[in-house]
Amino acid sequence: MLPARTLTARRPFSALLTALLALLAALALTVVLATSSALPAQAHDRLVGSDPADGAQLDAPPAAITLSFNTEPLAVEPQVVVTDAAGTVVAEGAPTIDGANASLPLDAAALTGGTYSVAWRVVSSDGHPIEGTLSFGVAEQPAAEPAPSESSPAEEATPEESASSPAADGDAGAAEDAATADDGDTDGTDDAAATDDDGGNALPFVIGAVAVVAAAGVATVLVLRRRGGGDDGAGDPRA
Repeated sequence: MLPARTLTARRPFSALLTALLALLAALALTVVLATSSALPAQAHDRLVGSDPADGAQLDAPPAAITLSFNTEPLAVEPQVVVTDAAGTVVAEGAPTIDGANASLPLDAAALTGGTYSVAWRVVSSDGHPIEGTLSFGVAEQPAAEPAPSESSPAEEATPEESASSPAADGDAGAAEDAATADDGDTDGTDDAAATDDDGGNALPFVIGAVAVVAAAGVATVLVLRRRGGGDDGAGDPRA
């Protein structure tokens, strides 16, 4: 039979061992629970970068919003919404998934300057949706000048310019030449008509003059014959 002193020494040791084992069991359980709850969270995709970067200050509007993730997200209803400082939506739509990147084109004309917020949502490769926000600034952009209206040269020319243009001068000269030619043709026709009229009026006088000359010639011949006949009778001795 063990002495009472020995039994008293063994009881505190057993109690200490029991308490130590209980503590180790509690620590092990805590580690198991923490690990099991952390594993699903670590499986979600996460945003690792963006273009423009969060908080960037740009001189000109970006051509697109590009989100970069650590793994490739699923192309299941991704969404990006861009709003200005007043909360007005300036761009929204489903970004294009290309590998680990999701991009949404922007209309540079809609980003005239100021601070813009980007809200995004995608479905990670493990099937859980993830979302987040970022912001960037754009310097104030100059107002766009109105484009000149397109009009034909004929519409742009004023009546005074049209009247003094080379084409108008050429047309006027051609008209004057045509008028001169018409006057020349008319004068020639009138001269010819006048000549014909003068010739027709002088014809009777010419015929009369020829008749007079012919009659004078006949009378001269007759006179000469008579005189010749008288001279022959006076010189004959038989007479």
